[in-house]
Amino acid sequence: MKNFLRKFVISVSILLLAVINLNAQSLEETLSHLSSDAASAYVEPIISAYGSNMNSGWVSGVPSASLLGFHLQLRIIAVGSFLKDANRTFSVDGAFRYTAVQADEILQASGFAPSDPQYDNLKSEILSRAWLVKIGGPTITGSGSDNVYVEYPGTVIQGDTIGNFITTLTGVNGFLDGLSIFPQPALQLDVGNVAGTQLSFRYFPGVDVKDIGKISLWGIGVLHNPGFWFKTPLPVNIGLGFFYQRLDVGNIFVNKSTQFGIYLSKPMGLIITFEPYVGLTYETSTTSVTYTYNFDTPVGPQSAAVAFDMDGVNTVGLTIGASLNLPVVSLNVDYKIANIKTLTVGLSLGM
Repeated sequence: MKNFLRKFVISVSILLLAVINLNAQSLEETLSHLSSDAASAYVEPIISAYGSNMNSGWVSGVPSASLLGFHLQLRIIAVGSFLKDANRTFSVDGAFRYTAVQADEILQASGFAPSDPQYDNLKSEILSRAWLVKIGGPTITGSGSDNVYVEYPGTVIQGDTIGNFITTLTGVNGFLDGLSIFPQPALQLDVGNVAGTQLSFRYFPGVDVKDIGKISLWGIGVLHNPGFWFKTPLPVNIGLGFFYQRLDVGNIFVNKSTQFGIYLSKPMGLIITFEPYVGLTYETSTTSVTYTYNFDTPVGPQSAAVAFDMDGVNTVGLTIGASLNLPVVSLNVDYKIANIKTLTVGLSLGM
């Protein structure tokens, strides 16, 4: 059974991630060409998508207000956040260090040949420090046929004028090539009910995805029906929930997400039930980004470890959905309205 579930989840992950058009080089290699200012703007669209995905799909109905009740469901969850067209390109002013090849392009565009007596000194000056430049082009979700560019502002070095020059970063393009929905699968176990309380455990085994790295996640949550404490039954089930989740993507991204929410649901029917539900949630998510930045100096190639944290844009969300519950199998679909809109589809086995 364990091997079957693992294979099933891996198959779901492959189906979801197959929509991603991966590049000839890995994401880590792509980021290695970018300074931290450029990298933060480049990856920003999926930072919020990670957070919204993590904070979606936890609830497909509210536990009953009973003291004891048997509830055990294994849920296969597919979540997808909708990516905005406005975030497919970026433009920022930031620090950037050039490679030797890029310094040669800048100098030769200004009419300096390698045979020029000042050439080596000028090149050394360009490589000796970070420059404040304009960086722009496709974000990680932008077009795979467009490249990120760096605009050298032009300056006077040792009395020689170096003109404005635009460097194209070969291979640094829209890594996800216009992807419209950012997908993510998960496996969740719901266990309850005791005193109107249900526990949820979320898991995704470490799966290597080409050009991205190993993807894994785990999470835990609790959903309580305060109607348990009332003598008179409430007309609907009310749930108060808290959920936490961590996602690791290769050696680059670590996302930690939390969600607080109040949920309402109303099961209708007997053997086969239909249960609409709605949730009002407050969520947070922080993604730590870590990679190695490669550049050149007058004494040769250098690298620097880059690390920064970015917060997702979602705070308040409204989720509307419904579950169709058969004796052993359930299906639920919901849609979250927030800054990043997210669709969830779940298949549940159990009671």
